[in-house]
Amino acid sequence: MDLVLRSDLQQLSQRGQRGTHVSLFIPTHRYGLEVEGDQIRWRNLLTATSDLLRRRGMRKPEITKLLAPAWELLEDALAWQYMSDGLAMFLRPGWNRRYRVATELPTLGTVGEHFVTGPLLQIVTNDCPFLLLTVSQRNIRLLKGSQQQIEELELKNVPTSIDQVVQSEEPGAHPIAWQPAPAGGQAGHPIFYGHGAPDAHIKKEEVRRFLQRVATSLHGFVGDMDLPMVPVGLDYHVSMYREVNTYPHLIDEVRIDPDPLSADELHTLAWPVVAQILERQVQQAIQRFTDLHGTGQASNDLTLIEAAAREGRVDTLLVAGQPWCWEHTPTDIQVFLLGNNEAFARCEKLDNVAAETMAHGGRIYARPAREIPGIGDIAAVFRY
Repeated sequence: MDLVLRSDLQQLSQRGQRGTHVSLFIPTHRYGLEVEGDQIRWRNLLTATSDLLRRRGMRKPEITKLLAPAWELLEDALAWQYMSDGLAMFLRPGWNRRYRVATELPTLGTVGEHFVTGPLLQIVTNDCPFLLLTVSQRNIRLLKGSQQQIEELELKNVPTSIDQVVQSEEPGAHPIAWQPAPAGGQAGHPIFYGHGAPDAHIKKEEVRRFLQRVATSLHGFVGDMDLPMVPVGLDYHVSMYREVNTYPHLIDEVRIDPDPLSADELHTLAWPVVAQILERQVQQAIQRFTDLHGTGQASNDLTLIEAAAREGRVDTLLVAGQPWCWEHTPTDIQVFLLGNNEAFARCEKLDNVAAETMAHGGRIYARPAREIPGIGDIAAVFRY
């Protein structure tokens, strides 16, 4: 799976790049006999795209050169064994990008003066970067993730096990000096998977001293990240860590022994906690639209929103993106020319509005159609 960032869509959405732009999307499968069907679907899409380019008057050598990376992918048997749920590829003369995404995409190809990015919008707008801290006496780990992926960070100047802070209880041993840190953090609504207590030979004060040292050191490491942090650990450890925590963005926890869990397993447990933050943001945006609708500061009218987006006036955009407009248009055409098919005219306008909103720093939420407030498939709150 490939990471898709807001900056990626902003780059893809830029207008003014010369040359023919081709956008290609298909749903894919991760394994099984369906993988061969994915390759056939990709071949058919490329063939249809070639035919459209030829009808537009592009010469065969130019078509071959433009679509070469896409045809090369078709012949890469290994690549098709490592797909995800959807494949997107963007090509223009001398440049191409491809993304394997954990979201099912429509079978769609477009040709024009710019790329189409709408099918990828829900991936970016429904994401939320976060930190995950495993709270354990044996192995403190810090991971940075999003809905799409997670990776472990290398901790520097942060103790990762209690042995690094508290010496053994042998005669004459002395604990390493430590400085108390102010208490902080707020308790949340945990997900419970288990309980636990420290190892029998480890005293409560020693655990507290260790976790306090972790919290103090970690604050300096992540203090500028300004990301929500999910603590994952046994009941005893998480509760104690909350007492000594100094990081202001600690959120609800997952209570389970994290030591035997892989990064992917931790991600699966933590993402539902983080998703609650995004859901609250969406509900706040919906409520704001409802409060402002009828005042001139919010609208469902696509024409008005399109003009406001070009002027940089869209603060928040709510758009039906699950499925995106391209996925339920009344036509059997899989590849079409932008600006030349009335069936897709509204989809193009929605894409343009999203691109302009991103370009001017507006917030976008691609949501199921039933969640869009008011009437229709789009709602916007204006800056002025």
